[in-house]
Amino acid sequence: MDADAITLQEVEELVVARRGSVAFPPALETRYERETGPRRARFLVSTTLRTALIYNLFIICEYLLAPDTFLLATALHLLVVTPWMLFVAHILPSVASAKWREGLAASITIAMVAQVLGIYTLTSSEYAARYVYFAPIIYLCVASIQRMPVAWGVRLAAAVFVMITTANFVRGETPPPIAVVNAMTFAAIAGVIINSNYLTSREQRRLYLLAVRDQLRAEVSDSDANADALTGLGNRRFLDKRARALWSGAPMQVAAIIFDADHFKSFNDTYGHSRGDTCLKRVAACATAELRETSDVAIRLGGEEFLLLLVDTDAEVAEIVAERIRATIAALGIPHVGNPAGVVTSSFGVASASTRTATLEELIEKADAALYVAKSAGRNRTQRHDMLRQTAAAA
Repeated sequence: MDADAITLQEVEELVVARRGSVAFPPALETRYERETGPRRARFLVSTTLRTALIYNLFIICEYLLAPDTFLLATALHLLVVTPWMLFVAHILPSVASAKWREGLAASITIAMVAQVLGIYTLTSSEYAARYVYFAPIIYLCVASIQRMPVAWGVRLAAAVFVMITTANFVRGETPPPIAVVNAMTFAAIAGVIINSNYLTSREQRRLYLLAVRDQLRAEVSDSDANADALTGLGNRRFLDKRARALWSGAPMQVAAIIFDADHFKSFNDTYGHSRGDTCLKRVAACATAELRETSDVAIRLGGEEFLLLLVDTDAEVAEIVAERIRATIAALGIPHVGNPAGVVTSSFGVASASTRTATLEELIEKADAALYVAKSAGRNRTQRHDMLRQTAAAA
């Protein structure tokens, strides 16, 4: 089972229990990141490029509010901060970790705020007190545009607050009452942005959870429609779907194994249908244990008759598989007084053909003919269809 597998019941419980949390259990969080991470990365690339354009338009403000450091500010804009933003935009699509992705996105705000505060500490302009307000404005704009996750929003707000406080201390011109008001203003701005992003994230995750629930419901419904209710094997509807997929693809060798429980009517008459159903479940489990989960197919054709389709398998290998299943069923030792062996046994017919030269119906007919011979020869044995022709030729 996949490490990030999650059941419909678990999702249903999350839908009922969810209130204000934006976090998912680990399995669902992994799935959420896998399915939404690339889209999130593309979104951040788009916002980063737009932010870079707007950020460089503010060079005009550098000239108006801090003309004495204009050349330095322009150099920082064009040679440091903007290249970093473009670098981040370039590597974001290839970043697999959500932490690294969001950290790189947050670094864009850090870089722009650091540029503003660096100029703020160096300029002697009379408008420096107004210039410093670009720092919280940058946080306000970028954090809201990026829709920063709550945890990263809090980290980023704390980092920007420390940077602004440090810059004010270095410059030493901000009176304590103004510094307190500035801190409270920034805290209010950050709180509004973080809360807004939290509500957006919560709603996005709620919609995703509902979408996963609907998908799992559809899968369960489709699985139920394709499965035999007693054994859990595929039914004829599933056989039709699987056959279309196999015969419409590249030509391949497919083996068919048809088998049934010997004298099963006698078993039901002697032990009852409830024990008969249990017996069929155990027989089906013996068959599926020998199959490759991702490629082979197990079908209950009806009653005590079963069909196995083995992909990329010739008759010789299919016969070996059939013999292992036959021996395993006999080894179960399920008592059956109506069977000469004294226990439940099964008979097998095997055939193999290329999907290019034979249809599914023709392949099943060959395996069924081999099964008929196996049963006529005394049951509890395996018969290959191609061996029938060799036996007839020898006779």
